[in-house]
Amino acid sequence: MNSSNGINPFPGIRPFDVQEKYLFFGREDQTAELLTRLRKTRFLAVVGSSGSGKSSLVRAGLIPELHGGTMAAAGSAWEVAVMKPGGDPLTNLAKSLVDADLYDPDQEDVVSMIRASLSRSGMGLVDTIQQSDLESKTNLLIVVDQFEEIFRFRRMTGISEEEAGHFIRLLLEASQDESCPIYVVLTMRSDFLGDCAQFGGLAEAVNEGEYIIPRLNRNQRKQAIEAPSRVGGREMSNRLVQRLLNDISDDPDQLPILQHALMRTWEYWVQAGSEGPVDLEHYQATGGMTEALSRHADEVFQSLPDGEHRRIATLIFKSLTEKVSENRGIRRPMQLNELHEICGGDIKHLLHVIDEFRKTGCTFLMPAGESALQKHTIIDISHESLMRVW
Repeated sequence: MNSSNGINPFPGIRPFDVQEKYLFFGREDQTAELLTRLRKTRFLAVVGSSGSGKSSLVRAGLIPELHGGTMAAAGSAWEVAVMKPGGDPLTNLAKSLVDADLYDPDQEDVVSMIRASLSRSGMGLVDTIQQSDLESKTNLLIVVDQFEEIFRFRRMTGISEEEAGHFIRLLLEASQDESCPIYVVLTMRSDFLGDCAQFGGLAEAVNEGEYIIPRLNRNQRKQAIEAPSRVGGREMSNRLVQRLLNDISDDPDQLPILQHALMRTWEYWVQAGSEGPVDLEHYQATGGMTEALSRHADEVFQSLPDGEHRRIATLIFKSLTEKVSENRGIRRPMQLNELHEICGGDIKHLLHVIDEFRKTGCTFLMPAGESALQKHTIIDISHESLMRVW
């Protein structure tokens, strides 16, 4: 998000990341409450509706505070492993431990070795960490982002109830074991809370360690709009701030759309070579809250090389959306090889389309970024709001 005028301080539709704490405003009270609860329990479930900011709160709020030593009794020595369950939660947990430098990534078959260790018993996570490179008196935070994938992906990838139950048991046992300082934080959509009762002990743990994200009030929203702009080196005009506050409704689903509209407004201001504050005219030029997201998606679609690539793009988004009512769709993630079967054509064309829709500054598809896609990689729409406006 670099520009000649410095960074773009708004991430768009994707969540904030750990290194973006300096851009993360308006949720200081919520971050403090997470820390308070984590002092009382080592198993925390951050729950909220789609778009409420669960991932951002944990990544850009909680984690930097832990590294800063705010939870004094536990110290400031923390390692953090972040994962999503996906279609193979045990393998993804193993990969997250390698990514957290708890194991040597150059060791032969290290992920398979860790997965085997995790699979041995309900204490497999504790045993695996005790055998790892985690230094003495260092805490481990395991973040399971989008925990609802355990329920969503079981229907599409064939994760057995036994495997899902074992993964959950690993987390519960680790968070309760006194010999190893392992903390577990889940983020989960509130409409999946009822599914927790499928697994013994999970509903009880979630009830005890649940934190439901409150809506941002008007002052908090104002701070989330104005403060990042100042970090980026510019002011926003008062009339633009008031317009944004009026345009965003109480629906928390609007927060990612707000961030995307802000990102596009900032980009337009930079491209226009403006010297004054970011103003209403720049916001209106992007389509505002109602059209900025759909216009951006249209731009990416129209920039594809030819009709074949656009045909594939259309099929991708139709395949990844399941219509459940006249005005409501839900995400239906699919493996890359399944998408290829549906779309047909050259796999290189499919990969090009996916890459265009997941690149930095866009991230309409997940996984975001430039990581290589494998045939079993899960492809998903980044946020439900895209389905409703495009």
